[in-house]
Amino acid sequence: MARWMLPVLLVAGQLLYWPGLHLMRGDPVPALAVTGVVTATLIMGAGLLLRRDRPVPALAVVLAGGLLALPAMPAGQQWIAEYDAVLFIWVADLIAPFSIAVRGTGRQTAAALGVVIVWETSVSAYQEGVGADLAVTGLLTAVFCGMVAVLGRRRGRWNAARADAARRLAAAQRTEREATDAERRRLARELHDVTAHHLTSIVVNSSAAEMLGDQRPDLKSEALDFAARTGRETLDALHRLVAVMPATATSGDQPELGDLAEGFRALGQRITLDLPSGEPGPELAEAVYGIAREALTNTLRYAPGGEVLVRWDGTALLVEDDGGGTVTSTAGLGGGRGLTGMRERAETAGGTCEAGPRDGGGWRVRAVFAGDGGTELRAYRGSPAVIDAALVVTAILVQMLGLAAGLEDGMTVAIAVPVVIAQVAHALPLLLRRQEPWGVFAVTAVTGLLFPLLVHAGAVPAGLGYVFVFGCAAELVMVYTVAARGAVPSATPLTIPAVALSWGLSMSLLLAAGLPNDGETAQDRLVLASVTTVMFIGLLGLLMAVPALIFWLFGSAARRRRDRRHALEEGGVATALIQATHRAMAERHRIAAGLHRDVLRHAADVPAAAVRGDISGVLASARAALTAMRSLLDKEVSPSASE
Repeated sequence: MARWMLPVLLVAGQLLYWPGLHLMRGDPVPALAVTGVVTATLIMGAGLLLRRDRPVPALAVVLAGGLLALPAMPAGQQWIAEYDAVLFIWVADLIAPFSIAVRGTGRQTAAALGVVIVWETSVSAYQEGVGADLAVTGLLTAVFCGMVAVLGRRRGRWNAARADAARRLAAAQRTEREATDAERRRLARELHDVTAHHLTSIVVNSSAAEMLGDQRPDLKSEALDFAARTGRETLDALHRLVAVMPATATSGDQPELGDLAEGFRALGQRITLDLPSGEPGPELAEAVYGIAREALTNTLRYAPGGEVLVRWDGTALLVEDDGGGTVTSTAGLGGGRGLTGMRERAETAGGTCEAGPRDGGGWRVRAVFAGDGGTELRAYRGSPAVIDAALVVTAILVQMLGLAAGLEDGMTVAIAVPVVIAQVAHALPLLLRRQEPWGVFAVTAVTGLLFPLLVHAGAVPAGLGYVFVFGCAAELVMVYTVAARGAVPSATPLTIPAVALSWGLSMSLLLAAGLPNDGETAQDRLVLASVTTVMFIGLLGLLMAVPALIFWLFGSAARRRRDRRHALEEGGVATALIQATHRAMAERHRIAAGLHRDVLRHAADVPAAAVRGDISGVLASARAALTAMRSLLDKEVSPSASE
């Protein structure tokens, strides 16, 4: 809908403006002009329909339509000004390059602006001839095109940031939805590795011994020995698993490597924990914790009692052991299931994970991430530095509007050079406006005094002091920047009186320098200049306060939008990730409680029954433990129940 709305409104507005209103009034209009303008309007409107998907061809179509409209449109004033017959649709000349700035590359934007500037200047030359006014027209066109480029690039960055935030939020919400099931599947794999296989073997052997007890009495003895030995191993494995699972889950829990290390130390592992950057941030905590837990669990399996190093430096996790005096398996961790899970966790957080034997014996797991919590992506092809550079150029061109008027009044090159240098020095600090908004604001306020200084020093005649009147462009940009980005938001309104005072002082000094010399003494002229400065500084300051207030309001609105957007997007991502963590922890808590309540009790009965020589008791207890485990892992938990 939005794709069609703008072109339709422009075409309708153009046809109503001319020739529509003239035809409704009954005024005669040339049929050839009407045909040409209507055709050109439809072509330019059709070009705007391509602006989102194919912005460069859209500009080409718009310019082709303009080329057709140029000789066809009637000359003279229709309603507002000379050559205003295609006033509405001519806006397409700015909309098309704006779309290129939003969606295209920096080179495409620069090329498009160059084409538009040349085109508009050529149109002015065609309509009004080549003269002194053509330079002013070209300068104004360059200023407007520069503003279009800056706004377009900003919009492009905004679109890219919103798309990236939407992707991250969707990923976080998907993680939240799947957290419970994912944790259940992971724990099911662990339980299968450490218990289900052994319990199933006990059931098979005990069943065979019970069925063939009369024919093969030796089977019963073997089955009982197997059940006693394997039952104790299964029980030990279950105890280790339960020990590292949280006994409780609270809304404020965040997994920490320190707590994890303490849990494994209690199981006999000699763990050295090295955290030079502290615990992982909230964006990576769950992934890092999960990988560390998988790796430490494997040290219990393959290097019990060994020396283990756990290091997190902010971007990489390292877990390595010395083998614990045993032969370390090189076939993969947990038969490959653990390594697969660790890789999946790392990839989910934008990292990689590798594992393998280390030199000197033992095993090493290393996971590398892009940064601690640094999941935000910059998908936009452009750079803020490019936008700031374009803004500097635009500010310089705006200031040079006064210079263009001075050239018409006979300003020489010798005078123009220091004027340009002062204007460039005044606008150049804008390149650092994002990094140091308050500092750059102060610099622009001070460098604005270069203008009256040049006049009082005689480098610029007093009668040409008006060439500096547009020098306030840089200050206004900084009022906006401080309001949008400056520290201490409550202090940003101070930029309004500060700019009003600095600009009022600068302009008042220029007025004082331009006072006519009627033969007064130097002392009288000094007094007159001082009185003039004091009189006008307040009045001119009030005039400057109005645009400063407007720019401050726009900057404050931008800050509020950014903060609100951050709260909605980043807060949504953080909330979803926290909820995912809570759900996973709640699922671990549920399974840990079930293991305590049912599975461990039945598993403990297996070796006890074997010691008593009760093969039926072994079989019943093993089956009960398997049934309780399957029931625990197959149970579906609603999202609300896991929160």
